[in-house]
Amino acid sequence: MSSMNNKLQDKLQDKLQDKFKITLILLLSNLRLPIVMMKLDRPIILIVDDLKANRLALVRLLRHVEADLIEAEDGQEALAKAISLPNLSLILLDVQMPVMDGYETAELLREEPQTLNIPIIFITAVHRDEQHILKGYSSGAIDYITKPIQPEILTAKISLFMVLWRLKNGLELEVKARIDLEEKNLYLAYHDLLTGLPNRRQLVIDIEKAAFRADRQGSEFALLFVDLDGFKAVNDSLGHKIGDQVLKTIAERFEYLVRKTDTVARYGGDEFIILLTDVNNAQHLTGRINEVLLSAHKPMKFQHEEIQLSASIGVCVYPDQIDNPDKLIDFADIAMYKAKSQGRNSFCFFSEEMDAAAHKRQQVEQQLRLAIQKQEMEVYFQPIVEVKTADVYGAEALLRWNNKELGMIPPDYFIPIAEANGSIHDIGAWVLDSAITQLEEIRSQFKQVPKLKLVVAINASTLQFKNADLYHQVKDKIDSGIIKAEDLEIEITESLLLEDSEEINRHLKSMSDLGIHLSVDDFGTGYSALSYLKRCPINTVKIDRSFVSGVPDDKEDMVLIRAIIAMAHGLGLKVIAEGIETKAQWQYLQQEGCDYAQGYYFSRPLPYNDFKKWLSDKLDSEKAPK
Repeated sequence: MSSMNNKLQDKLQDKLQDKFKITLILLLSNLRLPIVMMKLDRPIILIVDDLKANRLALVRLLRHVEADLIEAEDGQEALAKAISLPNLSLILLDVQMPVMDGYETAELLREEPQTLNIPIIFITAVHRDEQHILKGYSSGAIDYITKPIQPEILTAKISLFMVLWRLKNGLELEVKARIDLEEKNLYLAYHDLLTGLPNRRQLVIDIEKAAFRADRQGSEFALLFVDLDGFKAVNDSLGHKIGDQVLKTIAERFEYLVRKTDTVARYGGDEFIILLTDVNNAQHLTGRINEVLLSAHKPMKFQHEEIQLSASIGVCVYPDQIDNPDKLIDFADIAMYKAKSQGRNSFCFFSEEMDAAAHKRQQVEQQLRLAIQKQEMEVYFQPIVEVKTADVYGAEALLRWNNKELGMIPPDYFIPIAEANGSIHDIGAWVLDSAITQLEEIRSQFKQVPKLKLVVAINASTLQFKNADLYHQVKDKIDSGIIKAEDLEIEITESLLLEDSEEINRHLKSMSDLGIHLSVDDFGTGYSALSYLKRCPINTVKIDRSFVSGVPDDKEDMVLIRAIIAMAHGLGLKVIAEGIETKAQWQYLQQEGCDYAQGYYFSRPLPYNDFKKWLSDKLDSEKAPK
């Protein structure tokens, strides 16, 4: 009978081992993980036996297994350690122990989430009959080994369990890494990398939620389009690293101002969007907008450099001003530009008038791209005369645009649009070519007049000095003999000098080295940074018409004109006064020693053929006997 039981036991163990081997093969074939390449935490094997000698024997037997061996002398200690150990991979559990035997310990281990799937191997010197073996498996064990233990069998089984644990642990680590990466990618998809603020995608979602909530509750919310004034100068002078720190500081300040239900998003560059929910009090809203302005204007200090910016804010209220949430950002953007044009460090609300202006701007921008191709642009010329002699010195080339749909569009309206959309480079090149070609034709026609100099003055956009294209265009004209360098004058703005960048200074010097003259247009209306006149290769300053218009009634204007002329002459510069409309203004400029003048007193800007006729009539009148 005993022999039969032993055979039954051996047969049952063989079947279980075969089943275990099949399970292992299936796992290995499905996981497809490079075991050798995996770098995993070290597994732990928990040895549970009430006899210290047995535990020491197992520790000695398993000393070559790649695992940390932890001991427990009873079931209670085993439960406590099993729950706390992070990398527990296998439990070797003695059956016969006082107080709590192995079966009860195994059942309790299977009830805990942390230890539910930890494999258990029963080790016993008794209970070798089928009934106890089956009881062991029903308690949660996956194997049942009797003493005396055969070392080769035990280490082989344990080695297989270690492989399984490493595969399982590696798979869990890979899954966790992928989940972390997906969460990171999801975060980056909806947040700005530099500031951590919501980006455009998240902003659209927040606007939709705010609109839905406002419609349902009958409330309002405001969208603030915030553009930092002067941020470009920070990047240019202090570098992008400091610029990034400034943006992060501004972002933190804006976040501090809003509630949890509000949104601060980075829209791009130095532009931020602030979404203020539940806005039902106009006075309160104005107060919060002023808080944003004050926050942006507060000084910042980086690397011993104190930086103080300001902000221009456009405001659009939903649904009071616009009931289409998709248009909120566009309309707030329009309002922001209005605020910026009014002097910066201010805010402006969107209105229907702004909407109409935006539509007009869009039409102008569309038509502007085809203006040259459609031959809608024309160069006008306004004479410049010498103040001492009243002889013609030259002419300023002024661009005019007559569109079939929009009519005559003033340059001060379409030039900023051309600068914004990048078409200013093509337009500037066309003006340069047309003006030089036409003036040379006129010069050839009147070449018999020895004293006729006929310099052509051409306005250049600040953007044209951002690269070397303008320089090469001018150089090609000079090198090809189309025009002499001394017969060409390029007019620039004070704002170009104030940028004081290495690139712009290099292009200005290159222009000057060609022999052409550089003139500062509308001098006195901007910052009038006299130090730049000394440092940059400027030949002429042009007094703005706003000063001349007050002469001779406005004494302050007369003093300013006198000071500008004296200052320019002291620096070795020539002076042109524009906007001369009366004989009294003309006489005052003669009295003060101004070098050149232009204005309606002599002639308004004229088309090419009309300018030729004006010049011919003037030269004929000078020949006539007096």
